[in-house]
Amino acid sequence: MNGAGTETTKKRKRNRIYHVFYAVMATAFLAMLIWAAAANRGESPTGLLSEGNIPFGEGWYLEDGSAADMEHLHKMSSVRPYREQSVYHSLPSDLGEGKSLCFRTKNISYQVYVGGELRYEPKIRESRVYNRSPGTRWSYVPLGRDDAGASVEIRFQTVYEDARACIDHLILGSAAGEITGTFTGKTVAFSTCLLLLFAGLLLIIADIPANLQMDKNHELLYLGLFAISIAVWCLAETNLLQFYTDDSRILQSLSCCSLMMIPIPLVLYLDAAFGFQRKWVVPVISGMSAAEFGLCTILHFSGFMDYHETLTFTHVMLAVSAVLLLYSIVKNAFALRESNVRNVYKAIRTVGLMSICFATGIDIARYYYGHNSDSAMFVRIGLLIFILCYGSASLEKMVNAVKLGMQAEFVSQLAYRDGLTGVGNRTAFQERLEELEGKKREASGIAIMMFDVNDLKYVNDHMGHQRGDELIVGCADIIKTALEKEGGSCFRIGGDEFAGVLVGENAAGRCEAVLALFRDAVDSYNAVPKQRIRISIAGGYAVYDASQENEMLMDVYQQADVRMYENKKQIKSRQVRPEEFYAR
Repeated sequence: MNGAGTETTKKRKRNRIYHVFYAVMATAFLAMLIWAAAANRGESPTGLLSEGNIPFGEGWYLEDGSAADMEHLHKMSSVRPYREQSVYHSLPSDLGEGKSLCFRTKNISYQVYVGGELRYEPKIRESRVYNRSPGTRWSYVPLGRDDAGASVEIRFQTVYEDARACIDHLILGSAAGEITGTFTGKTVAFSTCLLLLFAGLLLIIADIPANLQMDKNHELLYLGLFAISIAVWCLAETNLLQFYTDDSRILQSLSCCSLMMIPIPLVLYLDAAFGFQRKWVVPVISGMSAAEFGLCTILHFSGFMDYHETLTFTHVMLAVSAVLLLYSIVKNAFALRESNVRNVYKAIRTVGLMSICFATGIDIARYYYGHNSDSAMFVRIGLLIFILCYGSASLEKMVNAVKLGMQAEFVSQLAYRDGLTGVGNRTAFQERLEELEGKKREASGIAIMMFDVNDLKYVNDHMGHQRGDELIVGCADIIKTALEKEGGSCFRIGGDEFAGVLVGENAAGRCEAVLALFRDAVDSYNAVPKQRIRISIAGGYAVYDASQENEMLMDVYQQADVRMYENKKQIKSRQVRPEEFYAR
């Protein structure tokens, strides 16, 4: 033991040296990269592609000559919902080649005219599944040198009375530069959404093995579904998915419906992770969420209000869910503080809670300071950290629960399994008989079989207990295999005694089949030359007779035992004695 401990200590010291070497290498490599990036910093490819692009959002005017607020068309008193109107602008006289009119639209249908000629009209797909709005679209209208000084007209029609309608991000320049710049500017947002989606999938996958060995507690599943619902909504809101499909309307429906999918997995996770004292919370919130989805769907397909117009109902449900989330987290934090037990989950979840709180505060401050390009950037990051922290805490807790469940199962196996052969023990056999005793009138047939291993005492005394254990294990395998082929169960009820129980139709015929099977197996085993031990097993059975009103299964057991001993006498009368067999 001392030698092994010394070797382990030496190995740990060596590993520490390797860790230091690796840390030095990684630090040096990182320092070289930072120095190279700082010393050779130049203009990015995105900047080169966007060189010469000019903002084109100012100077637009309506038909009556009044200035148009392109970012807030819905707030202009002269812009009427559902009515086609136009905004105008003139292209520069030095337009040049390779330019495009780049812009984004939200909740409007539109066409673009250059010099009175229809230059661009987006393809709008129709389906009852879609909202009334075309959603958010990025448009890139190619222009030529001949378009210099020409008038640009955007004919548009707002599709909602109160929702935001805009034509923004107006740029004259390279379409490739604007597309690249859009992706670059939303890299953090898009990456965070993908990480959220990936984390949700991992939690769902981890839920499968975590619940194989324990009572079902799907914390990971519910948190994973919650994360995926939020990730899908965030991905739709980045407005980058529009570059992968020309069907912008389906993306708006996706955004609205993914919000409605958030409350149920959230409240189920809170119940699984923390528990609600009031049992009505989960069914009420889940029922309200399902009812809200059903109502919004009915209103949508009836044409009265689409999913976008019923977002207020969804926001109410999300607000209720957020209050429950905050209440559960705060309550759990106080409960852990009052307990004297150190809990690693507390530290992990505290980090998650602080991350979402700080991230929300930062984005609120950014909003009031005018950083409106991505008003939820830090919230997404904080939410990702929150889900990872709570998911890891739930995973660790469930892994520990699995370990406890496996230990409990192991203890249960010790109580009901024979340690040498792995078949049921005497306790399991007795409980099986007690169980069947109460059901024997309804059973179509019950049979009990008894087996006894011959020569065990001689083998133990003259060849050692190891050989005796080999004999018992070999006999157990033969008896168990024969019983299981006929649907029976096997038990070791004594040192050299085994029992079998068969339930169902044709119990007597199946017992005869078991005897034939195990005798063939015994003959095959003994026929192998130079076997170290001989297998010899006596067997007998009895079947419960329902016509005998007072017959107990214990009586059947005793009958089977008597018949087994009769068979044992027959075997011994014609079998070579063990003293002579092993003396050969």
